[in-house]
Amino acid sequence: MPVWPGSPAPELGPLATIRDDGFAEQSIRISSHTGTHLDAPAHMIEGGATLDSFPAGHFFGRAALVDARCVSTGRIGLSLLEPNRDAISSADFLLLHTGWANFWGGSAYDSGYPVLDDAAAAWIAGIGLRCVGIDAPSVDPADSDAFPVHRRLLGSGLLLAENLTNLHLLPPGSCALAIFPLPVRGAEACPARAVAFL
Repeated sequence: MPVWPGSPAPELGPLATIRDDGFAEQSIRISSHTGTHLDAPAHMIEGGATLDSFPAGHFFGRAALVDARCVSTGRIGLSLLEPNRDAISSADFLLLHTGWANFWGGSAYDSGYPVLDDAAAAWIAGIGLRCVGIDAPSVDPADSDAFPVHRRLLGSGLLLAENLTNLHLLPPGSCALAIFPLPVRGAEACPARAVAFL
């Protein structure tokens, strides 16, 4: 599984087998940002909320899908979001479908992906969403050291879902969505299973 450059690759291996031990058990060692995952405010904000501080219901709700595939690289601006203002404002989750998941598994996935511009991030931070999700490895450019979009969104109490996939299968408009992380105490991030209900 591809991971953020510099992060350790997942390690999976047998601890016990049915043939040798009478039962099967595996060891799984992964970064908290492996694969599809949720970032909590504590990922970038000192003293920010961790994932376990949110009730389970916070990870389930209505999602508004915005087709951002027209932004092949560069920035997703307000001009793309504003036509969807009503749907976004009434949703719990905003999903940005950039089409970047098509590059998953190759070196092209890790850079050049579309991200929110400052004005779009500021607008999103103020409308009462729970989470912003994207089918790319980050909401900030790969070469960013300041992580302005992370800081803006996480600083407003939002969660971020990164490395989503199969957004092309969702209907236009909205759907029910669950993105449940493992209940790890103090987690600044955690792999999650994202499931849409159509």
